[in-house]
Amino acid sequence: MRKTNTECLRIMAAKTYDVGDDELETMDRTALLEVVARDIISRMVATSRRRSEKSEQVREMELQLELKRMEIESKKIEAESRQRETELEQRRIDAETENKRIELRLERRSYRMNGKDGSMS
Repeated sequence: MRKTNTECLRIMAAKTYDVGDDELETMDRTALLEVVARDIISRMVATSRRRSEKSEQVREMELQLELKRMEIESKKIEAESRQRETELEQRRIDAETENKRIELRLERRSYRMNGKDGSMS
């Protein structure tokens, strides 16, 4: 910025809106440099804050996305668990049904055997 002529500095300082026109006309080169430097620094700080805010927003979105993934995974695990429970219950019912069939066959066989010779009862 040292090589910028004083009139250019005056124009740059006017664009900051920090100083009035009358004041600009009476400012020396050093004062103009200070005004312009303060403006550049404040713009850099503002840009840095915006980037930081965007970074925080991105981080928040990533956390929300991860939370959604975890919820989906949890629901998937719950559904798989319910499916296994249903399958186990069906196997238990099938086994009980098969046991009843076997018991009925044995009872019929026993009845036939006992009924034919008539000695038991």
